[in-house]
Amino acid sequence: MDRDQLVDLTRRALKLARDKTTDLAAGQHTVDARDYTSLERHLSDTALMLASPQLVGYVSELAEPGAYCTKTVMGRSVLLTRTSDGSVKAFDNVCLHRQSQLATGCGTAKRFTCPYHAWTYDNTGTLVGLPGREGFPGVTVKSDGLTELPATEFAGFLWIALEPGATLDVAAHLGPLAEELDSWGIGRWSPLGEKVLDVPINWKLAIDTFAENYHFATVHRDTFATIARSNCTVFDSYGPHHRLIFPLNGILDLDDVPEERWDPFRSMVVIYALFPNIVLSVTIANGELFRVYPGNEPGRSITVHQNSTPLDISDESVAAGAQAVFEYAHATVRDEDYRLVERLQANLESGARDHLVFGRNEPGLQHRHITWAQAIEEAVATAALSAT
Repeated sequence: MDRDQLVDLTRRALKLARDKTTDLAAGQHTVDARDYTSLERHLSDTALMLASPQLVGYVSELAEPGAYCTKTVMGRSVLLTRTSDGSVKAFDNVCLHRQSQLATGCGTAKRFTCPYHAWTYDNTGTLVGLPGREGFPGVTVKSDGLTELPATEFAGFLWIALEPGATLDVAAHLGPLAEELDSWGIGRWSPLGEKVLDVPINWKLAIDTFAENYHFATVHRDTFATIARSNCTVFDSYGPHHRLIFPLNGILDLDDVPEERWDPFRSMVVIYALFPNIVLSVTIANGELFRVYPGNEPGRSITVHQNSTPLDISDESVAAGAQAVFEYAHATVRDEDYRLVERLQANLESGARDHLVFGRNEPGLQHRHITWAQAIEEAVATAALSAT
């Protein structure tokens, strides 16, 4: 994002802070409580997710040829590699023989040997070693290999599709946001690892917690509210995606500073909601990635939380500080956001009320739910047309 755009966003944020208001939707919006609890909607959500491009990590996780990392997406283990020609490959992390996982975590390796019977594959997925070859006349070394999934790197992130042979057009998926996301560079910053939250809340309820800062003054009174303003957000939508600007508490100090001396990024947090299940948070020192997936039932979800930093983490004290910030952010989401909405999920499942209300001051929430509902309606219509 260039300086002119940052300054313009800062002007908008400063005016909202000065006027003690926020960007507003046209009206209130209601959502059926069953969107969070019904099996039918859960199955539709899961199908939507499986058919969507999957952002699974930072390109910095595959920094050089020979690097690999493993990811779990919708319960499916995926192995990503960077080959000798620099390209990114993705495979089901499943041995051809008895379906053992070949690798865990991240690292560097030219070959992957199954821990069960030592079948071995190179980092292009080709089977290169088969002990007891005479027992498997139907398997051919250097011809057979792992099931490959479409994969690419784009805008600084790693992307895959979960269907072999599917078209993976990330540029079309991101549209006008592609260049902006790439400009931050957070996918090329140093990765700080990932943490997983397996929680008894619907995946949409998990994502809802990132879609507004109206709750900061109450839920995050002693944490995020000490840093950022509550109920003050700049909102812009980009097709199925949107961007939120959360002004920091000191933004009003800019009233006394000429624009040419502004350092805009020190006055805001930038939040991106990428359809259907990704949240990105960008600050001057951190690039957070939240990948949120439906669990095995409507009232369960998996959140994979990653972080990256532009700081030089070869310095131990800097690395420790960056990890401390990561821990702080993760603990706040876990102990304040998710712990509170567990009780919301219980209320939704009780049937006490048949709908939720999203206010005009929650345009991000409204946009998320309207977009999801439209996508599911389109999928149903397409399926019906195909059946005729």
